[in-house]
Amino acid sequence: MYSNSFLIYTSGVLQESTVALLKLYRFLLTVRLTLIWFPDFNPFSEPYYSLTLLTDPYLRVFRGLIPRFFNLDISPIFAVLWMQSILEIVTGSVSNHYY
Repeated sequence: MYSNSFLIYTSGVLQESTVALLKLYRFLLTVRLTLIWFPDFNPFSEPYYSLTLLTDPYLRVFRGLIPRFFNLDISPIFAVLWMQSILEIVTGSVSNHYY
């Protein structure tokens, strides 16, 4: 009985931690994609450069899969939508876990 409740508690903590990390990464993606719109922003300054190093591997996956549309890169839209759908799936499994 004790080990079963411990496993349930541990899996709940892991799922909630995963949700928190996905929300943080979604926030970092949103900041990164918002800062692209400011032309006077230096992309090689330190906070932005670290943000670029964290988010570019994920964004590059979508740049390779989705072609440009009228010479416009729409892959970040799909990257954010994919992150949101993964977050909704994980959040749904966390909320279903406790009921």
